[in-house]
Parts: sequence; structure tokens; C-alpha cells
Amino acid sequence: MARPRSERAHEAVIAATLKLIAEKGIDVTSVDAIAELSGVSKATIYKHWRTKESLCLEAISQVSGSLPAFETGDPRSDLIELVRYIGQAKLLRKRGLVKIWPRIMAHAIGNFAFARALRAQFDAPRRAQLTSILQQAADQGKLRSGIDLDLAMDLLFGPVMHRHFARIPMPADMPEKVVDAFWSTNAEPPS
Repeated sequence: MARPRSERAHEAVIAATLKLIAEKGIDVTSVDAIAELSGVSKATIYKHWRTKESLCLEAISQVSGSLPAFETGDPRSDLIELVRYIGQAKLLRKRGLVKIWPRIMAHAIGNFAFARALRAQFDAPRRAQLTSILQQAADQGKLRSGIDLDLAMDLLFGPVMHRHFARIPMPADMPEKVVDAFWSTNAEPPS
């Protein structure tokens, strides 16, 4: 059974947007170029997306996928698996994010509204999961409560993201080492 025309057009616009971001970046990509490459009219594109940035964010979300839940009841293990998941270079390559992520970040540096929307889209799920894991660890008396969440995200995810951008392979035991370093500085002191 053939897909409805609007679904095909939607997919064509998303695919064209991702291709152009990978080739040229967001700044240089225009809605005219997306329309030409996708074969969908500019009017139709603007009917579904108010701005080029909203279209780009949806396209990015299509390839980024959703964050799986890590909820085994063991907060340290869950944290290791969350860091490991975020650090999976092959996952980024498989989804095509490796090609577009540097261009996305370059656009975000010069566009505060886009950066804020990007952060809400990508950091919100990680932040929610990290909050849940840290709260569970605090409730179990394993970590102190009131840990600075922004700093925790930087300390836990920063090393693996740095390796992505620097194209340095991540050792298999790096997630454990990162979590151990974080855990040791935030452990609940013995009573």
C-alpha cells in the first residue's frame, strides 16, 4: 500500500533537510534549497514548519531517536549505562548524527534561540533520566542529595562527548571510570 502524499512529502522534506545540513550546514541551507531538493513547494514547507530552524529541529529529532530508560533499581549501574549509551559512537554514525552534529553545534553557537530549543529537545530527556537516577541514589543513601544537576551533566557526559568531537575512540571501561569519579566525589558520607 502506498503512503499518502502528505506523508511522502513530509519524509522528502526531512530527508532533504538532513542532506543539506550534512553538506552545507544550517546557516547556508535555505528553505528554497530544501524545496528544490525535496520536490515539495516552499508554501507547503511553511505550512508545516513556521521557520527553517523548527524544520531543522524536527529533522534532527528524526535521526536522534529517543533515549531508552535505564531503570534497573541500581542507580550506579543505570548511570554507567546512561553514560555508555550517550558515548556510543557507532550509534551516532548509524543514525547519521556524526555528519550533522558539528554543523548543528556551529549554528547553535551563533543562534541563541536555536541553541535554547536544541538544548530543550536533547538535554531534557537526559536531564530527566539523570535526575531520576540521582534521586534514587540519594533515596537509597548512596549519593548525597542536592547535587548540582548542570555540573553532574557536564562531569558525566562531557568526557564522552569530547571524545566524539575530537574523534578519539572511547575505551570500553571509560563509562565506569567516569561514573566512579563522579560517584566518589558525591557519595553520602558514612554516618
